[in-house]
Amino acid sequence: MNLITIENNGPEIISTNYWQSDYASRGAFYVAVNAGCFRLLVPDIQISQVDEWRSAREVIISRGPWPDAGKHEAIEILFEDDSDNPYALHFGSEQIDRLPPDTDRDRQGQPPRWKFAAWTSGGKILELPARYRIVKRIPCLKPF
Repeated sequence: MNLITIENNGPEIISTNYWQSDYASRGAFYVAVNAGCFRLLVPDIQISQVDEWRSAREVIISRGPWPDAGKHEAIEILFEDDSDNPYALHFGSEQIDRLPPDTDRDRQGQPPRWKFAAWTSGGKILELPARYRIVKRIPCLKPF
């Protein structure tokens, strides 16, 4: 697997080699965290999924073990749209450039502290408020 490099301007991505990476060619998402934003890099083959995410009012990022996939650390990205079956993505830690510490998690009763942005080879295509939490198990699939 080749190393993903990203040039940042705060939460904005100036440039990245992700689009030429093994991840992108395999259709695998990659999550890059910077300046209070979870940036989801969307490979061209997965762009059609973005339409499913547009109805979300916020994104809930859960961190925890994913025993069913044999992963000690993983995240779930849940597109909270107040439905009974919100869209969710699950990743092992190998698809994330870094995991924020437990101390950076959101608290009940407080507004979201994070942002979420979806990026394609053409640029940023979606931005939503986000919440980050620690859970006992992935998948979690629960509202914040």
